[in-house]
Amino acid sequence: MKADSDAALLTEIRLPVADSSISARRLWWINVWLFLATVLAGAFAGLLFHDVLSSQYWPIWPAEGVIAYGILAWGPRVIPGLLLARICLNLISLHYPMPIALWADLGGILAPWLGRWLLYRASPDWRGFGNVRQALSFLLLFCLVPAFLGAAWLLAGSKLLTLVAGLSSWHMLIYWTLAQTATFLNIVGVALVVLHGHSQVPWRFPRSFLLLALPTLAIAVALFFQHFSANSLPEAGVVFLVLPFIWMLSQYPVQLVYPLAFLSFLLALLGTSRGFGPYEHNQLILPEGLALIIGLVLEVIGLLAGAMIAERSAARVALERLNRDLERRVFVNSQDLRQRNRELQVRDAFLQSVTEINRLFSAPAVPGLPQILEQFCAILASRMPLAAVWIGHVQEDENRIELTAAAGPLAAPLARVVLPCHARAGVPQSPAGRAIESQRTMLFSSDDPLFAPWADLIQQYRMGGGIYSPFTWPDGSAGVLALYRYVDTAFPAEINELLERLSADLAAFLRQRQVARELEDIRTLQKTMLVSGDIALRAREAPQMLRAICDELIRSTLFNAAFIIRPDAAGVFQALALAGHNVEWILQRRWTIHPDDVPDGQSFTSRAWREDRFLAVQDYLGALGENAAWFAQARENHWHSVATLPIYHREERWAMLNVISDRAHLFNEEIIEVLQRVALLVGHALDEIHLKGQLSEERQRQSHLARHDALTGLANRRGLTEFLQPAMARARRNDGLLALAVLDLDDFKPVNDQYGHAAGDLLLQEVANRLHSSLRQSDHLARLGGDEFVLVWDSLQSREQIHSILEKIGETLAQPYFLSDLPTIYVRLSAGITFYPQPDVTPGDADLLLRQADHALYEAKENKKIRDFFWSFFADDKANERRQIQALLRDGQLLLQYQPILDQLQDRIVGVEALARLAGAERAISPGDFLPFLSPEDQWTLTKLVLAQLSKDWEEWQGQGIHLWIALNIPPGFLASERGLQRLQELLADCAVPARHLVLEILESEELLLLDFTAQSIRSLQSLGYRVGLDDVGTGYASLLYLKELPVDKIKIDQAFVLHLSENPNDLHFLRALLDLGQSQGLEVIVEGVENQTIRNVLRLMQVPLLQGFAIARPMFAEAIPAWLRERSGVRPRSATTDYDLLQLYAEIIDYQKTIFALVSLNPAWFLRLAPWSGSQCPIHARLSAFPFVGREEVLQAHVEYHRQLERITTALARGSAGDISTLQSAGDQVLRSIERIIHSPRLPQRNRYAQV
Repeated sequence: MKADSDAALLTEIRLPVADSSISARRLWWINVWLFLATVLAGAFAGLLFHDVLSSQYWPIWPAEGVIAYGILAWGPRVIPGLLLARICLNLISLHYPMPIALWADLGGILAPWLGRWLLYRASPDWRGFGNVRQALSFLLLFCLVPAFLGAAWLLAGSKLLTLVAGLSSWHMLIYWTLAQTATFLNIVGVALVVLHGHSQVPWRFPRSFLLLALPTLAIAVALFFQHFSANSLPEAGVVFLVLPFIWMLSQYPVQLVYPLAFLSFLLALLGTSRGFGPYEHNQLILPEGLALIIGLVLEVIGLLAGAMIAERSAARVALERLNRDLERRVFVNSQDLRQRNRELQVRDAFLQSVTEINRLFSAPAVPGLPQILEQFCAILASRMPLAAVWIGHVQEDENRIELTAAAGPLAAPLARVVLPCHARAGVPQSPAGRAIESQRTMLFSSDDPLFAPWADLIQQYRMGGGIYSPFTWPDGSAGVLALYRYVDTAFPAEINELLERLSADLAAFLRQRQVARELEDIRTLQKTMLVSGDIALRAREAPQMLRAICDELIRSTLFNAAFIIRPDAAGVFQALALAGHNVEWILQRRWTIHPDDVPDGQSFTSRAWREDRFLAVQDYLGALGENAAWFAQARENHWHSVATLPIYHREERWAMLNVISDRAHLFNEEIIEVLQRVALLVGHALDEIHLKGQLSEERQRQSHLARHDALTGLANRRGLTEFLQPAMARARRNDGLLALAVLDLDDFKPVNDQYGHAAGDLLLQEVANRLHSSLRQSDHLARLGGDEFVLVWDSLQSREQIHSILEKIGETLAQPYFLSDLPTIYVRLSAGITFYPQPDVTPGDADLLLRQADHALYEAKENKKIRDFFWSFFADDKANERRQIQALLRDGQLLLQYQPILDQLQDRIVGVEALARLAGAERAISPGDFLPFLSPEDQWTLTKLVLAQLSKDWEEWQGQGIHLWIALNIPPGFLASERGLQRLQELLADCAVPARHLVLEILESEELLLLDFTAQSIRSLQSLGYRVGLDDVGTGYASLLYLKELPVDKIKIDQAFVLHLSENPNDLHFLRALLDLGQSQGLEVIVEGVENQTIRNVLRLMQVPLLQGFAIARPMFAEAIPAWLRERSGVRPRSATTDYDLLQLYAEIIDYQKTIFALVSLNPAWFLRLAPWSGSQCPIHARLSAFPFVGREEVLQAHVEYHRQLERITTALARGSAGDISTLQSAGDQVLRSIERIIHSPRLPQRNRYAQV
């Protein structure tokens, strides 16, 4: 109680003068309030002292007190209100003249302002009357000095302004100083204590104070409101009136004691001024002045006594507080020591846990991540020990924190608790959520309001608090590490820093683990890509390849589903391959590419297909949304991340590769890149499979074409050979009998000439059909070319059996032929037959059998008029002929002739072809007659003889300055084996002709079937400097295949393409195609069979580089070559225009149309630059106009139509659109057909058909 009372004395004065936040409105009201207070104080004083001595001055002094309070409390900001109040008071109440009033007002303002300045100058920390120094500063500097200066100011003003002497100046100065000091002390002191005093402890108005205040006031009234005799005791007893107030200052708040003292002082002045009280008999000074003096002395004594009491009380209170603080510090320090000890134990346990955790993180044999996190929590929970340790993962879509791992007694119950991450309506936020939201480590005690929902668990497991440290998972989602302590344990002071480091280590380990896992994923996927590439390389069928790649993606363990889908014509995705867990349900939905189909057209795959781009969804379920039609299936099958990639096949989007993983955020840049490569591999594999399919089809087609006749579909020479060799081997092995017949139509050429090639083709097809129907399934039928067919009968019982077979065939083919609208056609046959086995013929000599049958056919045709049957057998005397030929060869009876080859671009002879003959007894034997009888060894002998003769002839030519290259034929068998190639190289090495001057020409044969080795042999010869050519190109599809596969330097187009150009000018197209084919491959092209000037002129128009034939020169012996060359050098070349005919016109038109077609197709800009393409500027049109022949008008009309089409195309190209090239081709074909009709017309005599200019 005493302490509380003393504490109440420690009052601090808090003045608002330093408050700069007072608004103008409030300052205005303060000025008004002080104005009213000043006026009312003066009026109240005037009312109390209106009928006493010096009553005109009493209104001034209370007003001066209010003014002093205003300036001390509020500063210069309230001078306007105070000055105005003082002026009003002086002019109205006191009736001062204006000069006196203004002088007095100025002094009344300046005196307290000066006192305030002196007070704060001497005591800047002045806060009231709490100590003697501050009390004395207030009494002297603010009360006494300003009062004295104010009195002097007023006295000086009265003398200066009025020049009237009143009371004694010193009396007036002292009296005014005392009065103003009294009013400053009482009014300012009371106002400050009551209005601005602040005790350090709250206080109440005690009833005991009222019981003391009333008697004190009664004593003051008794002393000062009655008359006393002179020299009475009451005059001395007034001094003791200060004692009760001093005692009350030690017991009650100054806010009560000061007003009571002021009221007692006021009663004393009032009674004294009215002539009552102890001082009424004083003659020395005025009673009021004595009262002021005594009152001031007593108040000063009381004020100083109160200051001393306050100092003592403050010192005692401070000492008591110091003692209490010391006791508290001792207690707190002891508690801190115990707490620090516990914290150190926890800290040591924590650091040991961290060490063990680091060993766990750096262990070489790393278990799965869930096991690591469980061990992490278990180490912390057991080492420290803790009520629970758990690691959380924020599930933002569900607004909850999922426990990834937990340990401790409280772990199991926590697993059943929902921990909200964010506050929602009706759902309070968890402490862990608060820490995650603030992104800093936070410590919570168990009584925190955030723990309220789990109060039962906290109490049951004695949990004392928890600390939470947020971190970030590698996928960017928020995580938290939480530690729960028991009630009787404590976390160390540095737990925040330690836990932050631990959570940072955990996050770093998770990132490192994620990087390692991503690297492992990439390695796995790259391995999958390599396997997929191997699958793609080995794939033969697309469905099998697609399934294998999907299976391989699943085997990588990165994906739980992989499938490839492709939209059908209706835009509905169809599954091409599926793999993975429960992926079959995809087939149950109707996925489409149409955005209007809801929901089946809204899938990510559909969007990726429409946008033609790669699309990856890292959080598939979140992106899909619970309202999606297939959300339930996706969640059930753990579809957490999805990627869909377009597969391009033949440079077009073909299908979509989809991969799905049960891991969210799987698809980083590296995995995406590998997946794109897999998709690219699939596309390449599809292209490869497609290309292989095309190549296989083309091979099959080419193989079929190479082995079959295009017109009849029968086997050609190659197909026949492939059948014949195994059949011969079977016949020899099984002791069977095989018959081979070469059949020829005697009347085919007249039909072809009379009715045209189309009719001839129809006839050949019908003959082939009849022959095919006449044979058994085991027999074989082939067409060698033209009207020549080959029949092979396998497993005959006897030679005589062939007669009945041939008779049946003859009867079948002798039947009339009804071909389209042509007249009835009859044909006759000739056939030559041979049998196998033969003593000297091996199964590999298929060509020998054909030559034997061909000889027999020749005999049959030569004896058509005298023969009994249309067939003839290969006679035994042929064996004698073979022996004779072999004897000639052994004796070296070789005749070698040379046929010159013309380079028509330079018009000079550049080479010769060596043509071998055997010198028989009666005639020279041509190759066609002796080659069929030669064995392989005989062929080597012939080649050796030819090379020997070539050497001699070459040396003679060299002596005469003749330098020509020489072409000679070599059997293909020489190049079919390593031994044959070596033997040929040895023969060539002995030849005197340099390698660069020898051209080795290969004939078509079944031995060329070994294309790879033959090509290798050709390259070997070329490396030695020899040139290799392919002879008789164009006679069959096989030679075209050889041209494609063999690296030859020259090709020689067979004479069959030029011999009959006059009858069949359409062959020029084939000839042009062969020329273009050879030139496109950089080969030298020779055309043989140039038998007349017309053909030569045509070939000159076609710019054929090399020509050979009778029109150039006939074959001649070596000694005739020099003279012939000299003779030719003196002959002027014959002009091509000398003998111009329709065939040359036909050739010229072909080249012209080809050039125009190339321009339109490949270089339309140049085509437009050469426009216009009118007929008047066309060289062909000029040629037609100058060349008279029957039917010219028809050709001219067709040519004019051709130019119309050219002009249409020119107009279209000039407008930027594509012209109709097919129409132009049709018009060009019509021009050529019109010329063909004229050439083939049987009504025209030969001279009209080929008119000459």
